[in-house]
Amino acid sequence: MRENGTRRRAAPHFIDRATVIAAALEAFAERGFHGASTRSIAALARTSLSNLYNYFGSKDEILEFVLESTSRELADSLETAVADAGGGPPGRLAAAVSAYVRFIVDKPQASLVGITEFRYLAGERRAAVVEQRDRSEAVFRAVISEGRAAGDFDVLDVPSATRAAVSLCNSMSAWYRPDGPHSADELVRLQVDLALGLVRSAQRAERSSPAHHRNPRRSIEAP
Repeated sequence: MRENGTRRRAAPHFIDRATVIAAALEAFAERGFHGASTRSIAALARTSLSNLYNYFGSKDEILEFVLESTSRELADSLETAVADAGGGPPGRLAAAVSAYVRFIVDKPQASLVGITEFRYLAGERRAAVVEQRDRSEAVFRAVISEGRAAGDFDVLDVPSATRAAVSLCNSMSAWYRPDGPHSADELVRLQVDLALGLVRSAQRAERSSPAHHRNPRRSIEAP
């Protein structure tokens, strides 16, 4: 377009939070932290490299931003799910696991990058992400501690059981595939059943097969 005989410059493409996160996650998931470049992230965000540097000073800063944002989102979802859940400690544990599974299903790249690329953060950048991860762990610890006190869970040590439950959820990031054989609801049911079994709960996830009716243990419907 020309104005007064001169070519008008196109307006700069300003990037927002969601665009940066999506572009960086795609780059880190496909190429890893070292394989990805700020130039490739800028290209995926459909902006210039110089414009990207207006927001971030380095690739390390982008990684921190992405991991802190997605870890915060996960922690928020876990806290909300447990606060809204009924069914005592077993129901709240099921709600936490369900929220974690659905986060992975909805955001597989964020989940994978959070597990594989976190090691490249150090110092204050690492601490910012750890703070959000600690929030997620605290959700599981509180529920398991409550369940043990109430006699719903039979665990020898709450911190150990907490780490095991969180690791169960984390591990899904490595093997989950959107084109896998299980639906999101089926994955929730499977993971909830494993988590409740891990803490030796008398309640287990609702079965969808006839075998469920032969199981004398009480069951809860996964959120």
